[in-house]
Amino acid sequence: MVHLPKIDLKELAKEVRQNRKQRLEFVRQYVEWLKKTPNKVWVKGQKKVLGE
Repeated sequence: MVHLPKIDLKELAKEVRQNRKQRLEFVRQYVEWLKKTPNKVWVKGQKKVLGE
């Protein structure tokens, strides 16, 4: 018989909400950075990420 760990669903829901909030905040900050950063600057960073 397999014993599964007990999961606190309220705690899990809280963590899911916090994670979503953090991800949305990161996206907002990144968008603001993109808006104020010249294309030539962020394109260079993208090329490094893509390995070009």
